[in-house]
Amino acid sequence: MKKIWILLLAAVVLITACQKKEIKGFQGTANIVFAVNSQDSVLYTFALHPERTKDTVWVPVNISGERSDKDRAFSITIVDSATTAVVGKHFDALKDQYVIPANAGSMWLPIIIYNTDPLLEQRALNLVLRLVPTADFNTEIKDVSTVRVVFSNRFEKPAWWFRTPGGPYSIVKHKLFRLAATTDEVSTKSENAPIWIYYTARLSALLTSPDTWIANNPDKGYDMKLNADSSGNKIFYEIASPNISFRYEKDPSSGEFYFIDENNGQVK
Repeated sequence: MKKIWILLLAAVVLITACQKKEIKGFQGTANIVFAVNSQDSVLYTFALHPERTKDTVWVPVNISGERSDKDRAFSITIVDSATTAVVGKHFDALKDQYVIPANAGSMWLPIIIYNTDPLLEQRALNLVLRLVPTADFNTEIKDVSTVRVVFSNRFEKPAWWFRTPGGPYSIVKHKLFRLAATTDEVSTKSENAPIWIYYTARLSALLTSPDTWIANNPDKGYDMKLNADSSGNKIFYEIASPNISFRYEKDPSSGEFYFIDENNGQVK
């Protein structure tokens, strides 16, 4: 009998020890963050859309913490010391507050930018934004509390360039890549390696033999002609818009032809 009582007592102790403790949910005020690493930038160029005088850049914003069944407000400010764009001239003034909708964990922050200043054809402008605390959100995760929006009316080196086509960047090479690969959106995720190889091969085909590329891609509307200066060099151009053209010149030392970039370098 004594042994039975001891066994029962042990069982009670074991059951009590195995009972799950109540796990408390997230406590405190949630954080608001930009869903962009502080070392990266949100890039935009009107060169891809020359017909537009303004556009909207969408910056991803996330919450770190629990969702809420009510709308919650957050605020941003401009980091003047790092911003070269001018409010009212290059972009619209920011709102006092923006809203994360009820039951949502993210939103897209709209930044309206303008393509009316010729300066954008010469260099890119920066707009650096910083999240500031509100009654609804903290901004304690400093690595993702700022974001840089970079925009221009010229081609800029994209973040994916190291994946495809790789090598030195030039505006001419970028334009030829867009023409050959028919894209300007490339994922940097490793599972997309086959498509990087495909895009690079398409550019290589154009660079190596533009005459063959023209014959194989009549729908692109490009042709080649000799330069008027009797040098034997050539011009690769769009038939419908001859002002869209690229130099294709012979290297005296090797006898090979190369496209020439904006810095008089060979595109390889």
